[in-house]
Amino acid sequence: RELRREIAVEPMEGATTREPSGAPPARLGSSRTKAFKRLDPLDVERELGGHDVPIPLGPADRGVFRTGRLPNGLRYFIRKNEYPAKRCSLALAVNMGSVYESEKERGVAHILEHLAFRGTENFDKYAIVNFLEEIGADFGADQNAYTSFDETVYELFVPCNCDGPSGEDRPALDKALLVLSEFAFRIKATKEDLDLERGTVLEEWRQSRTSQSRVVEAHWKAIMKGSKYEKRLPIGIEEVIKGASAATVQEFRDKWYTPDRMGVILVGDFSETMDEMEKKIFDTFGEGKPGSASQRVPSFETRQHERPQFLCQTDEEATQSSVHVSFVKPWKQLGTTWDLNEFREMVVGDMFETALNARLFRRSHSKESIQPFFTASYSNDRVCRNADCVTLTANCKLGGTLVAAESLLVELARIRAHGFTKQEVEAARKELLLDAETAYVERTKRKSDDLRDEYVGAFLMGEAVTDPITEARISQLLLGNITGDDLLAVANEYKKDKGMVIQTVEPPHAQSLKETDEIRSVVEKVVAMEAAGDIARHPDDEQRMSPEDLLKDADLDYDLEFKHDIRVFSELDAKDAILSNGVRVCWKRSRLRDDQVLIQAFAKGGLSQSIKGIEGEPSPTEMKRLRTAKVGALFASDIGAFGIKPPLLSEALAGLRCGVGSNVRSYSRQLEGEQSSGDFVTALKLIHLLFRTEVEAIDSELTTVKQMVREAIQHQLRDPMTRFARRVKFINYGKSFYFRPWTLEEFDQVDAKEATRFWNEQFVHPGQFTLVIVGDIDEIEGAKTDEGFLRLLEKYVGSIQVKDPEKNQPLDAYKDIIPIPFTQPTAIVEEVITSKMVDPISVTQVTFPLSIKTQPVECAQEELFWLHFACQLLEMKLMREMRFSRGEIYSVGVSPSFSVESSAAIPSGKARGDVAISFSCEPGCGARLKRLVLDVIKSLRTDPVSQQEIDSLLEMDKRAYELALDENTFWIDVIEMAYQSRKYRQTKSLDTAYLFRKNMKEDVVAKITPETMAKAFRDIFSAGEKQVYTAVTLEPERPSLISACLSSLYCSLPAKSPPTTQQLFLMGAFAAAAVGVSVAYLALSRKS
Repeated sequence: RELRREIAVEPMEGATTREPSGAPPARLGSSRTKAFKRLDPLDVERELGGHDVPIPLGPADRGVFRTGRLPNGLRYFIRKNEYPAKRCSLALAVNMGSVYESEKERGVAHILEHLAFRGTENFDKYAIVNFLEEIGADFGADQNAYTSFDETVYELFVPCNCDGPSGEDRPALDKALLVLSEFAFRIKATKEDLDLERGTVLEEWRQSRTSQSRVVEAHWKAIMKGSKYEKRLPIGIEEVIKGASAATVQEFRDKWYTPDRMGVILVGDFSETMDEMEKKIFDTFGEGKPGSASQRVPSFETRQHERPQFLCQTDEEATQSSVHVSFVKPWKQLGTTWDLNEFREMVVGDMFETALNARLFRRSHSKESIQPFFTASYSNDRVCRNADCVTLTANCKLGGTLVAAESLLVELARIRAHGFTKQEVEAARKELLLDAETAYVERTKRKSDDLRDEYVGAFLMGEAVTDPITEARISQLLLGNITGDDLLAVANEYKKDKGMVIQTVEPPHAQSLKETDEIRSVVEKVVAMEAAGDIARHPDDEQRMSPEDLLKDADLDYDLEFKHDIRVFSELDAKDAILSNGVRVCWKRSRLRDDQVLIQAFAKGGLSQSIKGIEGEPSPTEMKRLRTAKVGALFASDIGAFGIKPPLLSEALAGLRCGVGSNVRSYSRQLEGEQSSGDFVTALKLIHLLFRTEVEAIDSELTTVKQMVREAIQHQLRDPMTRFARRVKFINYGKSFYFRPWTLEEFDQVDAKEATRFWNEQFVHPGQFTLVIVGDIDEIEGAKTDEGFLRLLEKYVGSIQVKDPEKNQPLDAYKDIIPIPFTQPTAIVEEVITSKMVDPISVTQVTFPLSIKTQPVECAQEELFWLHFACQLLEMKLMREMRFSRGEIYSVGVSPSFSVESSAAIPSGKARGDVAISFSCEPGCGARLKRLVLDVIKSLRTDPVSQQEIDSLLEMDKRAYELALDENTFWIDVIEMAYQSRKYRQTKSLDTAYLFRKNMKEDVVAKITPETMAKAFRDIFSAGEKQVYTAVTLEPERPSLISACLSSLYCSLPAKSPPTTQQLFLMGAFAAAAVGVSVAYLALSRKS
């Protein structure tokens, strides 16, 4: 579970509640969770044959699951699964990745993966992408394939039980199988295709060259030192991407793409019998011959270093100081699938991870005057087929990496000296039992793509996959027998002679470590402390709290006799009522997800209320008021928005599927969370506590979070991407003070008490809120009837005190909401900004300001749907032109937004927004590609697209809608949109508001043709001189003429030999000449 703090410095619009982890409480439980607890114990000897016998792949029912091997060596896995309905998830897994590459092939495995979608023998010129779009399947960056160290995997998610694209007799599923067979045996890899695809791969490579990736790469090389994995990152190297020949790629393909190294996985709601589907696999993938014996099983050994390794890294673009303490252990798969002992080893590791992360979370909120780190976490990963790596990571203050490293090492030593407390062990057990219980309860709604991924893991790594009931019983058996001594044994594996790697990372302006001896001294210090018994127990580890401690019934004042006027909305199958304190609550009973209950509360009014009364340029006092409001949520979250310190709340919620997040945005306040039916009451308690709590700022408790934010501001002032984003916002919103970047001086002037006071005011009037609840309500104890459910809500939500009856009602969207002041560009703005970059990349955003009519409501809603489809079509066209035809980008995004405009603008007759088009590319190409974007838009206004493109657009939207209908998240959003709509304001009917939007979309879809889409583009993107847009491009700062010349000359010198006196003289002369040329050039420029 995520335990790191989410700090949003810009614009600091709130921090969500951090998911806790801690001690086990009692649970009410639903009938389904009780069924999990009543499962028969697993008889290991009788049912599995023993602890050391490989767990057979399952389920055992051959009408549900089949696996086998074709005569050519290819393995297959077929699994029937009904969720989502009429969909199939497929994969082709190739047991080959970047570690199989030779030195001259570094990156070829990844290039080959790209080329598969560009062209095969039977699908030329991105015909595969056309097919995916025609059947409504997505294609995009990272969506359909990936290359790793040990494998390459192609994935498809397609409709089944339906026809293929228009004009074809082959069903969509059959064609999808054919596509996978093309990937397996018939990737073309011609010189023409390779030359076109190089640009796309290079752009993906450029996007990966971030500060974080450089840190990861250095860490990877250290933990894999001495193995082939060390120098085989899947993305490859620039020289090979640019220079690999088609013959090299073809040779690599022919050598490793052999059927005996492949697995085909098919999971879904297909109508064919298992025999019929098995025959299709045989017919489609039966060709090809196994590879030669010499290349079947290459061995890439990893080893555990006996001596620790230390890295001190300074990165020009690092945004924080951090330390990473890792331990590497070689791993080798013993059997075809895991046995129970290997399964147990994994579970013990998961328990250790859960317990240690909970402990590190407590340390980040310690009462100690100086905290060693801001945040810390532990992860345990199989980083490649032959190695496990555990890593403790801490983010700390500038120059504080030594202190943070010592703290992490002390925590490991503390576990070895004292173990985990009983409470910690039981908390971790409860957390993992909760995961197993959730998987069991939701077993009939396991998504096909999740199951597909499990069988990919079974093929590549021998991971155990069985039926969900057996898996639940295995989890119960193993978790019931794991003790604190088992976790202690894990800690004993993490010592300095067990493959230790310690890496420190600092921004350039920090007091960075220069010598690894300082880290070595810290390691020896902790070793000595442990040997001398100087590491004591930590008092924070004895804390304990349960859900019963959150809120006592005796503290509640509620009226169970209050009479509710229940309204019924048959179209939505929902009901609503108003509680005694004014909260409007709407509920929809749903069986889409077993044991899932979603809550979502919202109220109008947010951060913009803090700028009330500001006209024109704000005074320093007014600006301080806005800044103070923006950090309120952050401070409240760190102190405890629910009136309980975060570590104690962690203890109370451990083992519960329960979380409530709160947020204050520009124009709204929100609560949201996902709960199990059995833990729903705890979520209601948290809501009650949020409104009841008056968070009080105590400066001593905010020292750490303030330091985090100060450093984040400091780092962002240097970050090229942050500078770019701020400049884009500055240009597009008329220099609005609301979006002005933070300065350190402004943050230092923030009044913490005023910030938390603003936060408290956001959640003090319950009657301003509407609470929507969707999910498995019938399984909530006492909620099978509407009357019983409302009594439950009255007890915990209706009992929230009304402090000011006059303010205890929803704000008026037109009259009470303070709009953010901004203006739109009225002329074309084109700007290039430059910045120093470690790894150069160019980023461009083209933004078109627009406005839509808000009166009447029918007109506004129709315009929004046309805008939605126009943006989707534009993104498709730009991907085709910029990536598929030219190979110059990796991805492009087109997104409309009206988030800055307030609802107060509706009565004026128009609402302002914009359409943003963003992409990255090779440095120096941004301006040219910007012109290409403008040309594509111009052509869409004048030249209608083909009917096939329209069909693909509508099919993708249709398939996405079908999938959404089966999710509670869709329905809770639909209900909130209905409440927020103008139709509801006019009619007070959710059904009317819902049907209005639904019918309007259907009407627009029915009208979409090539000609009407061209008209939509003419309406949205004005033609001729009226065309207004902004185009901002970020380019790397080019070196000066002098430094470039000197660098070029110096790089021409022989490697490893110092320059001679003659060479130094020539360099000096050249530098002088360069200075003269530069001065002459500048003089000429001034005259011009």
